[in-house]
Formats: sequence, structure tokens, C-alpha cells
Amino acid sequence: MSELPDYQLPNLELRRLLGRGGMASVWLARQISLDREVAVKILSPEFATDEEDVRRFRREAQMAAQLKHPGLVEVYDANVVNGIYYFVMEFVNGYTMGDLLRRKRTVTLEDVLIIAESVSVAMHYAWSQFKMVHCDIKPDNLMVDADGSLKVTDLGLCRSLTHNRDAEHGHGADEVFGTPAYMSPEQIYGTEELDARSDIYELGATLYHLVTGRMLFSGKDNDAMIRCHVGEDQAEDPRLYVPELPLCFVLLLEKMLAKDRNHRPSDWKRLLEDLARVRKGMPPWPALLPPKGSSLRRDS
Repeated sequence: MSELPDYQLPNLELRRLLGRGGMASVWLARQISLDREVAVKILSPEFATDEEDVRRFRREAQMAAQLKHPGLVEVYDANVVNGIYYFVMEFVNGYTMGDLLRRKRTVTLEDVLIIAESVSVAMHYAWSQFKMVHCDIKPDNLMVDADGSLKVTDLGLCRSLTHNRDAEHGHGADEVFGTPAYMSPEQIYGTEELDARSDIYELGATLYHLVTGRMLFSGKDNDAMIRCHVGEDQAEDPRLYVPELPLCFVLLLEKMLAKDRNHRPSDWKRLLEDLARVRKGMPPWPALLPPKGSSLRRDS
């Protein structure tokens, strides 16, 4: 069991570590005033030293706290105390899709379609109402509650952070964070105005991982993965691993994983329409992709 931090946060009693990533740690805590269990996400100190980070953190926290949807993990509060930045969130007493992959390796197509629809409905609400972009959709950020419902966590939190790249490489100063295996090309390029299409790409990479048990560019290190997303590299047709997958589903993945966001579904509503067609055994509305225009190679 990890030792508790050597500081205290107002109205919170930290109890145990739930998880730790490159950007933050998540703790189970008791919210003293309401005597309820909550999850507390504490940002690592290296991401709390830039004034722009602080400004964006506050802005995105205020926006995330407005989101009220059963498919989104609710943010109750956000604060900074003595340089410690943290979010107080709904505690989901369940497991992540990442946990499920580590136990079972793959997810059935039927469940993958349910997951895709659940995420799309929740993100359609966040995008249409608040123009919120997640920037880190991946199996570990999709949680299944005790009642079996799916919830998207960490919405808006990653979008608020910048990162100073190594100056010796001559790259720009600002970068939107994500996870290399799932990042959209425009995230990697550092496009300032991201939209729902970036999250749709990440969901496509997530669905590929869920149904095949392999990340989009498995076997490569993080730097190589990033190059694959923006270059002409393509992942294997998922039917190589799951031959019974229908062509209509592969066509949908190919479209979601278009390297040019203009070739993806234009928003979550359009993706939901494509998902409805795939459920009926019909192909999604066609995307005119150039050769190697998708991160997915379709063999036929």
C-alpha cells in the first residue's frame, strides 16, 4: 500500500491510492462535510508551475464541474492548496475497461458497440453543450460502475495542461497531453483548436484495442507510436486477429481513424448515426480516404 501524502487537503481524508499515471495520482478519500467517498485526482507538481497551466486548469475545472450526465464521472470541486492542484470527483466503485482487457484480453463486438454508443452519447452531451474535448479517451478512462453502466472519466482535465518539449529538439512550447497509443494526429501536431473529431479518433483506437486485444501500433515504443499516427503507417486489419468481424465495423474503424480529421465523422451525432447503421449490418456513410489515409489498413 502506498504511503499517504505528507500534506492535508481541506475537507478531505485521503485513504488509499487508486492509481498513478504520468500526470497525476488518484486517491480514494472521505469528503468529511458530507461523509461520502470521493475520488481525488492530484496533479503532479511538475504540471503546476506554469501560469498558463494554472489559468487553463481553473477554466477547465469550472467547465468540467458543470457537466451533469450519467455517462460522465462528475467533478464536485477543484482547488489549489499550497501549490497542490486537485479535483474532487465522483467515486465509481467498479473497474475500468483497461482492467477488463488485462483480465480477459479482448471484448466481444456486441459489448464494443455498446461501449462505443455509451461514450458517444456522453461525449455528444459534453461537446454540444460545452464544446468540451477529452483528449485522453482510452480503456483506462472508461469505467464500469457496480450497476454495469459505463462512465467516461477525466473529461476536460487533460485539455487544461501544457507541456514544454525539450528545447533542443526545436519543437513548439505547447502540447496537448494524451496517451501515445491513442492520440490523434492533430494532438501530436499541437493543433490549437481541437474538436470532437480528435476524441473520435481516440475512441477508434480504443475500440481497436478492445476488440483485438492489441493497441493500434502494438510492439512499438511511445516515440514510434507517435510517428505512426502522423505518418503513413497503418495498423493491421482487425480481422487478422478476429476473422469474424463484419466488414461494416472495420469500415467504421477505418473512418474513425482517418489521419485527416476532415475524413472522420464530423461530430458525435454523425458517429452515432454510423453506429446505428453498423448495428443493422450496414456500412457507415462513406469516407473518401486517400491511399494510406487511415491509421487502419483494411485488406478488402
